[in-house]
Amino acid sequence: MSDIEKKLRVRVAGILVRDNKLLLISHKKNEEVYWLLPGGGVDFGESLDEALIREFSEELNISIEVKKLAFICDSIHPEGQRHILNIFFHCSYNGGRFHIGDEERLLGYSFFELEELKGLRLFPPVNNELISILMNEEIDSYTGKMWRIK
Repeated sequence: MSDIEKKLRVRVAGILVRDNKLLLISHKKNEEVYWLLPGGGVDFGESLDEALIREFSEELNISIEVKKLAFICDSIHPEGQRHILNIFFHCSYNGGRFHIGDEERLLGYSFFELEELKGLRLFPPVNNELISILMNEEIDSYTGKMWRIK
Protein backbone atom coordinates (compact mmCIF):
# COMPACT_ATOMS: atom_id res chain seq x y z
CA MET A 1 0.00 0.00 0.00
CA SER A 2 1.44 3.38 -0.99
CA ASP A 3 1.65 6.34 1.38
CA ILE A 4 -1.00 8.08 -0.71
CA GLU A 5 -3.46 5.25 0.01
CA LYS A 6 -2.75 5.32 3.75
CA LYS A 7 -5.29 7.69 5.21
CA LEU A 8 -6.73 8.08 8.64
CA ARG A 9 -10.53 7.91 8.58
CA VAL A 10 -12.39 9.82 11.26
CA ARG A 11 -15.73 8.27 12.21
CA VAL A 12 -18.26 9.76 14.62
CA ALA A 13 -20.86 7.62 16.37
CA GLY A 14 -23.81 8.45 18.57
CA ILE A 15 -24.88 6.81 21.80
CA LEU A 16 -28.64 7.20 21.94
CA VAL A 17 -30.40 5.55 24.88
CA ARG A 18 -34.18 5.25 25.30
CA ASP A 19 -35.79 3.46 28.23
CA ASN A 20 -32.35 2.12 29.24
CA LYS A 21 -31.87 0.56 25.77
CA LEU A 22 -29.12 1.44 23.30
CA LEU A 23 -29.84 2.20 19.63
CA LEU A 24 -27.79 0.20 17.10
CA ILE A 25 -27.96 -0.21 13.33
CA SER A 26 -27.42 -3.52 11.54
CA HIS A 27 -25.23 -3.60 8.45
CA LYS A 28 -24.64 -6.33 5.92
CA LYS A 29 -21.37 -6.72 4.04
CA ASN A 30 -20.33 -9.79 2.08
CA GLU A 31 -23.37 -11.68 3.40
CA GLU A 32 -22.31 -11.03 7.01
CA VAL A 33 -24.45 -9.05 9.46
CA TYR A 34 -22.94 -6.89 12.19
CA TRP A 35 -24.01 -3.96 14.36
CA LEU A 36 -22.74 -0.40 14.67
CA LEU A 37 -23.69 2.68 16.58
CA PRO A 38 -25.31 5.17 14.19
CA GLY A 39 -22.72 7.42 12.61
CA GLY A 40 -20.15 7.58 9.87
CA GLY A 41 -17.26 9.38 8.30
CA VAL A 42 -16.54 13.05 8.78
CA ASP A 43 -16.25 15.02 5.54
CA PHE A 44 -13.49 17.58 5.04
CA GLY A 45 -14.60 20.92 6.48
CA GLU A 46 -17.43 19.34 8.49
CA SER A 47 -17.45 19.57 12.27
CA LEU A 48 -17.85 16.40 14.33
CA ASP A 49 -21.33 17.35 15.54
CA GLU A 50 -22.45 18.36 12.02
CA ALA A 51 -21.29 14.98 10.70
CA LEU A 52 -23.12 13.09 13.42
CA ILE A 53 -26.35 15.03 12.90
CA ARG A 54 -26.11 14.36 9.14
CA GLU A 55 -25.44 10.65 9.65
CA PHE A 56 -28.43 10.16 11.97
CA SER A 57 -30.63 11.88 9.41
CA GLU A 58 -29.29 9.76 6.53
CA GLU A 59 -29.32 6.45 8.40
CA LEU A 60 -32.47 6.76 10.52
CA ASN A 61 -34.43 9.81 9.34
CA ILE A 62 -34.29 11.38 12.81
CA SER A 63 -32.83 14.55 14.24
CA ILE A 64 -30.60 14.48 17.28
CA GLU A 65 -28.73 16.81 19.57
CA VAL A 66 -25.07 16.00 20.11
CA LYS A 67 -24.17 16.08 23.80
CA LYS A 68 -20.85 15.44 25.54
CA LEU A 69 -17.98 13.30 24.34
CA ALA A 70 -18.24 9.72 25.62
CA PHE A 71 -14.93 8.14 24.54
CA ILE A 72 -12.50 7.62 21.67
CA CYS A 73 -10.80 4.51 20.28
CA ASP A 74 -8.63 3.56 17.32
CA SER A 75 -9.49 0.72 14.96
CA ILE A 76 -6.21 -0.25 13.32
CA HIS A 77 -6.03 -3.29 11.06
CA PRO A 78 -3.27 -5.66 12.24
CA GLU A 79 -1.57 -5.47 8.82
CA GLY A 80 -1.95 -1.70 8.55
CA GLN A 81 -4.59 -1.75 5.83
CA ARG A 82 -7.03 0.56 7.64
CA HIS A 83 -6.93 3.06 10.47
CA ILE A 84 -10.17 4.52 11.81
CA LEU A 85 -10.37 7.01 14.65
CA ASN A 86 -13.77 6.43 16.31
CA ILE A 87 -15.20 9.33 18.29
CA PHE A 88 -18.29 8.50 20.37
CA PHE A 89 -20.77 11.11 21.62
CA HIS A 90 -23.81 10.94 23.85
CA CYS A 91 -26.89 12.09 21.91
CA SER A 92 -30.51 12.91 22.55
CA TYR A 93 -33.47 12.36 20.24
CA ASN A 94 -35.02 15.57 18.87
CA GLY A 95 -37.66 14.28 16.50
CA GLY A 96 -38.53 12.43 13.34
CA ARG A 97 -39.97 9.03 12.58
CA PHE A 98 -37.43 6.21 12.71
CA HIS A 99 -36.94 4.81 9.22
CA ILE A 100 -33.83 3.02 7.94
CA GLY A 101 -31.93 4.91 5.24
CA ASP A 102 -31.33 3.99 1.61
CA GLU A 103 -27.66 2.99 1.84
CA GLU A 104 -27.27 -0.56 0.54
CA ARG A 105 -25.44 -1.87 3.63
CA LEU A 106 -28.11 -0.71 6.08
CA LEU A 107 -30.42 -3.53 7.18
CA GLY A 108 -32.33 -2.25 10.17
CA TYR A 109 -32.15 -0.81 13.64
CA SER A 110 -33.03 -1.94 17.13
CA PHE A 111 -32.77 -0.88 20.76
CA PHE A 112 -30.77 -3.30 22.91
CA GLU A 113 -30.85 -3.91 26.64
CA LEU A 114 -27.64 -4.19 28.62
CA GLU A 115 -27.63 -8.01 28.71
CA GLU A 116 -28.11 -8.24 24.94
CA LEU A 117 -24.95 -6.23 24.28
CA LYS A 118 -22.63 -8.82 25.82
CA GLY A 119 -22.52 -11.26 22.91
CA LEU A 120 -23.45 -8.92 20.08
CA ARG A 121 -21.22 -8.69 16.99
CA LEU A 122 -20.38 -5.00 17.25
CA PHE A 123 -17.83 -2.97 15.27
CA PRO A 124 -15.61 -1.70 16.71
CA PRO A 125 -15.85 -4.14 19.64
CA VAL A 126 -16.84 -1.58 22.28
CA ASN A 127 -19.45 -3.81 23.92
CA ASN A 128 -17.90 -3.47 27.40
CA GLU A 129 -17.63 0.31 27.14
CA LEU A 130 -21.28 0.60 26.11
CA ILE A 131 -22.37 -1.71 28.91
CA SER A 132 -20.46 0.48 31.39
CA ILE A 133 -22.16 3.58 30.00
CA LEU A 134 -25.61 1.96 30.39
CA MET A 135 -24.67 1.12 33.99
CA ASN A 136 -23.64 4.77 34.55
CA GLU A 137 -20.06 3.74 35.24
CA GLU A 138 -17.02 5.86 34.39
CA ILE A 139 -14.88 4.73 31.48
CA ASP A 140 -11.57 5.98 30.14
CA SER A 141 -11.92 8.73 27.54
CA TYR A 142 -9.40 6.92 25.32
CA THR A 143 -9.94 3.18 25.31
CA GLY A 144 -7.02 2.29 23.06
CA LYS A 145 -6.66 0.23 19.92
CA MET A 146 -9.50 -2.13 18.98
CA TRP A 147 -9.95 -4.26 15.90
CA ARG A 148 -12.23 -7.20 15.42
CA ILE A 149 -11.62 -9.64 12.60
CA LYS A 150 -14.89 -11.35 11.78
